[in-house]
Amino acid sequence: MTTDTTHRTPQDDGRPLGFWLKAVDSLLSQQIDAALESEGIDHRDWRLLNALAGTVDAPGLHDRLARKPHRVTMLAEHGWVELVDGEWTLTDEGRTTLDRLAPRVAAVRERVAAAVSPEDFATTLASLEAIARELGWEEGKPLPRRKRPRGRHGHGPHGHGFGPHGHGFGPHGFGPHGHGFGPHRFGARGFHHGHRDAS
Repeated sequence: MTTDTTHRTPQDDGRPLGFWLKAVDSLLSQQIDAALESEGIDHRDWRLLNALAGTVDAPGLHDRLARKPHRVTMLAEHGWVELVDGEWTLTDEGRTTLDRLAPRVAAVRERVAAAVSPEDFATTLASLEAIARELGWEEGKPLPRRKRPRGRHGHGPHGHGFGPHGHGFGPHGFGPHGHGFGPHRFGARGFHHGHRDAS
């Protein structure tokens, strides 16, 4: 498939930052889901596999899975994870599966990276990190849960958040455990700079 590398200049149509964050988040998740569909898993399962493999940081993961073991039930049924001394860990088959599926996720990453120049892509990531830090994000600190909006339709003029189109900052944020397109997106084998202790 030929990739169109022509970089188009977006028009300023008044949509806020939150609209584009949510749009990229949703479309990226959709593409990852499509790439993994034949395996019967989605982007959430992919991230969990990476977290259990230790290729991304996931503080408190084992405690969360102990409270909600259903999150790994399907992975266990595939034979990709198992309980060892009370903690979920990848099996040899699970690690083989990560290696086998990584190129599919990497292909999505390449499409995203090719949409803009390398300089613009790096600037986007740096800008989002700077914004997140300004708003209180810290390494290893869980993202705050979204509060229920007041009233029936929320705060914005269209009932879904802030800004003229009311889309807020999207349902998942853009920190290390969210679904944005920062350095922790989709696991080390698919969409970020590689494992590091504080990234």
